[in-house]
Amino acid sequence: MVTVLTAIFQGSVSVLIFTRPSDFLSHLKSYVREEDGVVILKLAGGLCILMFCLEWVVLTLAFFLNYYAYVEKKGINGNKSYGMRSGKVQDEEDLKSWPWPFQV
Repeated sequence: MVTVLTAIFQGSVSVLIFTRPSDFLSHLKSYVREEDGVVILKLAGGLCILMFCLEWVVLTLAFFLNYYAYVEKKGINGNKSYGMRSGKVQDEEDLKSWPWPFQV
């Protein structure tokens, strides 16, 4: 939840930076010229937009990975799947055909 709020905050800051940089800089008492300050703010706004997009990509990926893990755990019929019931290897016949002994 905190990540979502952070992403929304970064998106709103980037919108403010790109829409009103000169108004923001006029209220500051700085030694930087206003034209240079606008360029610096636009670079920071671009970084905010990049972070905003990356956070939403990560959140979407995390959601889908969590969803697929839930579906795999639940199984097709609503029961636990075979892989979740047993800790054994499902096809022990495949291990017997290996050229060297394999122990876990």
